[in-house]
Amino acid sequence: MRRALSPVLAAALLLAGCASPSPRFFGAEPVRVTQDGFRVAVYRRGNAAQAIRLDYARRGKHASARAALRGAIIAVTGCALDEGGAEGDSGVLVAELDCSPG
Repeated sequence: MRRALSPVLAAALLLAGCASPSPRFFGAEPVRVTQDGFRVAVYRRGNAAQAIRLDYARRGKHASARAALRGAIIAVTGCALDEGGAEGDSGVLVAELDCSPG
Protein backbone atom coordinates (compact mmCIF):
# COMPACT_ATOMS: atom_id res chain seq x y z
CA MET A 1 0.00 0.00 0.00
CA ARG A 2 2.80 2.39 0.91
CA ARG A 3 4.48 1.93 -2.49
CA ALA A 4 1.21 2.56 -4.30
CA LEU A 5 0.78 5.90 -2.55
CA SER A 6 4.28 7.19 -3.34
CA PRO A 7 3.61 7.99 -7.04
CA VAL A 8 0.28 9.57 -6.15
CA LEU A 9 1.89 11.73 -3.48
CA ALA A 10 4.72 12.75 -5.82
CA ALA A 11 2.25 13.74 -8.55
CA ALA A 12 0.15 15.73 -6.08
CA LEU A 13 3.20 17.63 -4.85
CA LEU A 14 4.30 18.44 -8.40
CA LEU A 15 0.85 19.69 -9.34
CA ALA A 16 0.54 21.77 -6.17
CA GLY A 17 3.23 24.12 -7.49
CA CYS A 18 1.40 24.79 -10.74
CA ALA A 19 -0.86 27.73 -11.40
CA SER A 20 -3.57 27.05 -13.94
CA PRO A 21 -5.92 29.80 -15.04
CA SER A 22 -9.67 29.41 -15.09
CA PRO A 23 -11.17 28.41 -18.47
CA ARG A 24 -11.86 32.05 -19.36
CA PHE A 25 -8.07 32.63 -19.46
CA PHE A 26 -6.97 29.40 -21.20
CA GLY A 27 -4.37 30.21 -23.82
CA ALA A 28 -3.25 33.44 -22.16
CA GLU A 29 0.46 33.51 -21.31
CA PRO A 30 1.22 34.12 -17.63
CA VAL A 31 3.36 37.03 -16.54
CA ARG A 32 5.08 36.13 -13.25
CA VAL A 33 5.89 38.99 -10.92
CA THR A 34 6.68 39.55 -7.27
CA GLN A 35 4.32 42.08 -5.72
CA ASP A 36 4.70 43.17 -2.10
CA GLY A 37 6.63 39.99 -1.28
CA PHE A 38 4.16 37.60 -2.94
CA ARG A 39 4.90 35.69 -6.15
CA VAL A 40 1.96 36.10 -8.56
CA ALA A 41 1.05 34.84 -12.04
CA VAL A 42 -1.12 37.27 -14.02
CA TYR A 43 -3.16 36.15 -17.03
CA ARG A 44 -4.84 38.68 -19.32
CA ARG A 45 -7.49 38.18 -21.95
CA GLY A 46 -9.05 41.31 -23.44
CA ASN A 47 -10.36 43.61 -20.73
CA ALA A 48 -10.08 41.05 -17.94
CA ALA A 49 -7.22 39.63 -15.90
CA GLN A 50 -6.71 36.87 -13.39
CA ALA A 51 -4.00 36.87 -10.72
CA ILE A 52 -2.98 33.68 -8.93
CA ARG A 53 -0.80 33.74 -5.81
CA LEU A 54 2.01 31.20 -6.20
CA ASP A 55 3.20 30.92 -2.63
CA TYR A 56 1.95 30.51 0.90
CA ALA A 57 0.20 33.28 2.84
CA ARG A 58 0.47 32.92 6.60
CA ARG A 59 -2.42 33.56 8.92
CA GLY A 60 -2.99 37.30 9.17
CA LYS A 61 -1.47 37.96 5.74
CA HIS A 62 -4.50 37.27 3.55
CA ALA A 63 -5.61 40.90 3.31
CA SER A 64 -2.14 41.94 2.15
CA ALA A 65 -2.04 38.97 -0.25
CA ARG A 66 -5.31 40.11 -1.84
CA ALA A 67 -3.93 43.65 -2.14
CA ALA A 68 -0.81 42.19 -3.78
CA LEU A 69 -2.96 40.37 -6.35
CA ARG A 70 -4.71 43.64 -7.19
CA GLY A 71 -1.36 45.45 -7.43
CA ALA A 72 0.10 42.74 -9.67
CA ILE A 73 -2.77 43.07 -12.15
CA ILE A 74 -2.32 46.85 -12.26
CA ALA A 75 1.47 46.53 -12.67
CA VAL A 76 1.27 43.93 -15.45
CA THR A 77 -1.61 45.41 -17.45
CA GLY A 78 -1.06 49.12 -16.86
CA CYS A 79 -4.81 49.42 -16.35
CA ALA A 80 -6.97 50.30 -13.36
CA LEU A 81 -9.37 47.74 -11.95
CA ASP A 82 -13.08 48.21 -12.52
CA GLU A 83 -14.05 48.25 -8.84
CA GLY A 84 -17.41 46.61 -9.48
CA GLY A 85 -15.78 43.85 -11.50
CA ALA A 86 -13.15 42.40 -9.12
CA GLU A 87 -13.94 39.04 -7.52
CA GLY A 88 -11.86 36.59 -5.58
CA ASP A 89 -9.87 36.01 -2.46
CA SER A 90 -6.25 36.00 -1.33
CA GLY A 91 -5.38 33.11 -3.66
CA VAL A 92 -7.10 33.99 -6.93
CA LEU A 93 -8.51 37.31 -8.10
CA VAL A 94 -10.36 37.97 -11.37
CA ALA A 95 -10.90 41.58 -12.37
CA GLU A 96 -12.42 43.55 -15.20
CA LEU A 97 -9.98 46.20 -16.40
CA ASP A 98 -10.50 49.91 -17.00
CA CYS A 99 -7.85 50.81 -19.57
CA SER A 100 -9.32 54.18 -20.51
CA PRO A 101 -6.79 57.04 -20.63
CA GLY A 102 -6.79 59.47 -17.79
